[in-house]
Amino acid sequence: MSGPGPAGGDPRLRGRKLTVLLVCRANGSASLSVTSIRPAPLARGRYTCHKGRATLSLTLPAAYVHRFGSPVIGSLKLGAGQPFSVTLSSRPVGTSFWSDGGLQCSLFGAHQPYLVAPNFRVMPAATIDVRPWVAFYTAANGWRWLGTGGVNKSTWYQWNAGPTGVSSWITPTGALNPWTWAPITVRGGHGTYAIGVFEVEYLYFHPTYAWAYAHSQTATGPMTTYCSVP
Repeated sequence: MSGPGPAGGDPRLRGRKLTVLLVCRANGSASLSVTSIRPAPLARGRYTCHKGRATLSLTLPAAYVHRFGSPVIGSLKLGAGQPFSVTLSSRPVGTSFWSDGGLQCSLFGAHQPYLVAPNFRVMPAATIDVRPWVAFYTAANGWRWLGTGGVNKSTWYQWNAGPTGVSSWITPTGALNPWTWAPITVRGGHGTYAIGVFEVEYLYFHPTYAWAYAHSQTATGPMTTYCSVP
């Protein structure tokens, strides 16, 4: 967790100007790519780190601004580190919660969360690409992202979904066997907060992208927003 990263939330896109709040330890460079628009980076810039924080400002080419009326997946690269997945839109992007699934805070023992994918219900039926994350926060590093491939790395999973949920998860007896990810270990002593996040791309004629948090559940049962590890 020593490299720079977004401080939390999605970047603000206003006209051609994109503003990203960062957690950092030194000055650095950045580039923004949106491969669905063009292969080469859309913007490059530099940021100045002061007391562990920085504000990165990027200017997008005027010819592409109209492409951000709907949410678009982008890739933000900070220096030589792994790229961060970001959602770009000229309109506010909702950050609601999926209706089910979520992060079990201590299913396998203290500080070992267990992530369960929501049973995505899709109307009309479609193939969906889903990428899971656990977003975690500490006062020292701000928000960071843990994926199935490690910090800032996660895998896209492809499933078939319809009005009653993900058909790929239905067993021959009719039981539901949703996708899960465990064990995940959180070290104590850092004041860590963690929450499950799922990105989804609905593969219609024109792919549609969405993301939302997943509710968390403590060991004693009640639903909550975050898992907390002192």
